[in-house]
Amino acid sequence: MDSSNNKEGKGAINYKFRDVKVHSSNEWMADATKKYRKVFDRYETTYMRAEFSFYNKLFDESDWEASMRLKCFYINGSNKNELCDLEAKRTITKDENIIFVRQSWGNATVGSYWFRGDYVWEGYIDDVKVGEGKFYIEDIGQAKEGENLFFEIESIKLFEGDGVASTIADKKYLKKFIQKETRYIWCELKIRNKTPKDYFSEIFFNFYDEASRLKGGPSQLTYIAANTSGQTYTIYSGWGGDTPGRWSHDNYSLEVVFMDNLIATAPFTVGETQEEGNVRLITGSGHMIKQPAAQNNTEKNPDDLLFESLAELNALTGLTNIKNEVNEMVQLVRFYQETGKDVLNKFSLHTVFTGNPGTGKTTVARILAKIYKGLGILEKGHLVEIDREGLVAGYVGQTAIKTGEKINEAMGGVLFIDEAYSLASGKGAQFDFGGESVQIILKRMEDMRGKFGVIVAGYTDNMQEFIQSNPGLKSRFDKYFIFDDYSVDEMFTIAMGIFSTEGVKPENAAATHLKNYFAFLHENKDKHFGNARTVRQVVGESVKNQNLRLAAMKKEARTPQLMETIILDDVKEFEIKETNSRRSTLGFHIGGNQTS
Repeated sequence: MDSSNNKEGKGAINYKFRDVKVHSSNEWMADATKKYRKVFDRYETTYMRAEFSFYNKLFDESDWEASMRLKCFYINGSNKNELCDLEAKRTITKDENIIFVRQSWGNATVGSYWFRGDYVWEGYIDDVKVGEGKFYIEDIGQAKEGENLFFEIESIKLFEGDGVASTIADKKYLKKFIQKETRYIWCELKIRNKTPKDYFSEIFFNFYDEASRLKGGPSQLTYIAANTSGQTYTIYSGWGGDTPGRWSHDNYSLEVVFMDNLIATAPFTVGETQEEGNVRLITGSGHMIKQPAAQNNTEKNPDDLLFESLAELNALTGLTNIKNEVNEMVQLVRFYQETGKDVLNKFSLHTVFTGNPGTGKTTVARILAKIYKGLGILEKGHLVEIDREGLVAGYVGQTAIKTGEKINEAMGGVLFIDEAYSLASGKGAQFDFGGESVQIILKRMEDMRGKFGVIVAGYTDNMQEFIQSNPGLKSRFDKYFIFDDYSVDEMFTIAMGIFSTEGVKPENAAATHLKNYFAFLHENKDKHFGNARTVRQVVGESVKNQNLRLAAMKKEARTPQLMETIILDDVKEFEIKETNSRRSTLGFHIGGNQTS
């Protein structure tokens, strides 16, 4: 982003945006840097700090005056709740090439101010926004020292290639690389998720030479979907160049860092010879990790997986029509298999999910992928969740690479495309690459028939237009699952289930108020109605209010009953009020400010 500051009467361009970086530790590092990150755990946070920097375009010419602001916002869907507005006015002197503005906001007590959610620091010069830096606070639970509650490492493997080698299906894993041939050295990191909660995983891949000098330090931000505990995620990151020469004859090590903790080290060599195999893998605590040599033999047998997946589906609140359709589908497929019929000619893996947000589309897609594996239709039964941004690039040729990579990742499982209608071709160049992605997906669906499934999801009207926009889509997607909005009783049932997992229960007055509030939201809903997402927000805010209330009490006054009870005061902020609009809003406090 390149913004300008028009000096009064001169119209001069005084600055160029450089960066907004975020960190929670105020420790100074080499070259006056900090421990910059995008993902933080609630229980490590006190103050969140922002470093806003820009170039002085009047460097070595003249001084000028500037008002610089850093604002922090909590992001709630399409809404932003302002937490702070911090201003600094000063003279930018002609001796300054790069200007740094540093501010912080929060509370000195660990975990008391910043709660789970999406946030952004925005930098302003003379009230003009010139850049931003997003960050995420996660709350899986309070871990012991050295404990990782998020995931465990399954394997780390290294391979060589060009800048897009991570998309290659057949990779040659190495522990020794030939110097004159090595371009990028890529890391394939497999992690097994340990929590049913969703979160962002930011992992740093730091390559060091034998003298412990940092050669390259890329990072990867990965979204780990909810309800995927036990699922394996594969993350790729590499450093080098498209032509050999970046690597010397040396002994190197790759250090994998998560939440400022060293979680694994993998040594490797670049020299005259190449050696295939897995690198040695050492955890941050110094223990060796045994790299997998063969497929895990503890995997559930197909019948057990099918039985458990159907039970998980049938236990969901609501979704009666979906449950009936899936159970009938399972009966038909087993009949086809028992009678020797060609299942793929009788049954389609590709499905359209239509409905409003929060109606369970992603959850059902994940379960459906496991059901397909249990039926023996798909090999792996995993779900790869993606949207337009994950498939479409901004330059010619890149969309094919991104889309192909995600399809390869989904092989043996299901590719779930949320808000798929955003891929539809339209007027203007911004839509063209979306159409390219659709064509690639359609071709792979035909070429790799039966190897993977595709589920496209979104609002009902938009999805109907999307399917009608392309004859190929209409012919390949002939199965529709309609996800209705949850009723008031179903919303309340979902809320009680979430409260139960949090170890608390609303007293009668609080339960009555919440049910009335859900009825108010349901009565005033529109197509943006959040359904179960709204319920989760309400429950999360109620539990937070209870925790804050208990935190203000003396420790000896916190009886077990109080610790397990949500009272009316914890939920009374959810107001039921008359409105002339069909659209209702969800109001709650973050850091002392209120949105409504």
